Amino acid sequence: MNIKLDRLKSFLLVAEEANLTRAAARRHSTPSAVSEHLRQLEDEFKVLLFERSKQGMSLTAAGERLLMPVRQVFTAVEDVRNTAISLRSAPHATLRLGLNSPPEYLRVDEVLRRKTDALPHLNLEMKTRSSTQIVEQVLSEELDLGYVYGNCEDPRLKVVPLTPVRISVVGPADTEFDTLPADFDSRRRLPWVWPNRDCPFFDFMKDLLGPQASLSEAATSSDDEYSTVVMVKSGMGFGLVEREFAEQSQSRGGIRIFDDPEMTTNLNLICGVRNYERSELRALFDLIASEWKP
Repeated sequence: MNIKLDRLKSFLLVAEEANLTRAAARRHSTPSAVSEHLRQLEDEFKVLLFERSKQGMSLTAAGERLLMPVRQVFTAVEDVRNTAISLRSAPHATLRLGLNSPPEYLRVDEVLRRKTDALPHLNLEMKTRSSTQIVEQVLSEELDLGYVYGNCEDPRLKVVPLTPVRISVVGPADTEFDTLPADFDSRRRLPWVWPNRDCPFFDFMKDLLGPQASLSEAATSSDDEYSTVVMVKSGMGFGLVEREFAEQSQSRGGIRIFDDPEMTTNLNLICGVRNYERSELRALFDLIASEWKP
């Protein structure tokens, strides 16, 4: 299968804009050309990627599943570009950065731009991992630094809180009630898409469903927020999603956000305490942390 990057770029822009005209404007093309790219992708993959209506373009379940890998493709392309730029300067150093969320939520574009200006000799490899995996791999030095959700109290880690992150309950759009039941028993009787045990959101499930809640009672479980949203849209149950991503998903239709209960965790930047003494790692760590300062 020979997948063209320009077709994937059209897919990504339409997914972000939910509108052919705006997507075409962003890539300095025409709506008809972008529409043709989508048709070619759908023919090639033999799946419907978008639902078209007078209100715009919304991703199908298949399109939702494709979105994260496509984002990773363009993150990798950007990494290739910046690596090529860094080859012009010496000496060279390579650092491995763990991403626990889509790059746009972590301000990776701006970090890459600033790194290119301030640290042109630095190569940056980005790896998508869960928060738990990032902690483990920073400690084992498979990663140099990374973004994680939740509390990190290990004395071997340097931890800088970047921003509070709201976590929301989402349910199918056609759910018959506007607020979640107030008591734990009624909530437990609802079908739930549980996060896996490695996810920091896992601990919120007992706050949400009570101390008797158990993963064994789950309707299903999910490895990431994209999968959770797809499962919720398909009516498999209710789930937990980072608020900004929930709002973006709700705007495309298919899910509903419940404002209560309100749950919050932290987005942190971590690295090993000893490795922070390395000048190139310290420079990148401090650059990323400064990007989040008010």
